[in-house]
Amino acid sequence: MRSLKVIEIVLISLFLSVFNSYSQDLQGDLNLSEEQKELLNTQKELIKKHRKEFKETLSEKQLTILKDKSLTKKERQNALKSTLNSFQKRIIKQNKISVKNVKAKFRATLTPKQRQQLKRRIGNKKKTIKKNIKKNLNREKRRRIRN
Repeated sequence: MRSLKVIEIVLISLFLSVFNSYSQDLQGDLNLSEEQKELLNTQKELIKKHRKEFKETLSEKQLTILKDKSLTKKERQNALKSTLNSFQKRIIKQNKISVKNVKAKFRATLTPKQRQQLKRRIGNKKKTIKKNIKKNLNREKRRRIRN
């Protein structure tokens, strides 16, 4: 049960970071309409607002966990996850739902050509992300072996 929650937090943070970069890249290549650009900008602002609201709810202990550089990113996420209260968990859940809704609205406005370009681009980004994850895991292994 606990590992599912940890995985959920990791996926949410990964989703938000990938989706944020995804929305930034969209405006360049896809010849978006003004409505689509406005949806993306609204989405970016919504994500920023949610992050700010969540950060405001963090306690001193949670902030200390986030700033602890002796832990790996995953260890910090796990430690933070174990300290979240029900209100903070509810905020994360609501954020996830609202981002999902905005994303669905944006997808509804895409032309078939834009969809095809996005699928191709997202496939390339997933490959890059997997490579980066493998690099980071190997780097952590080497670091731990040295210590």
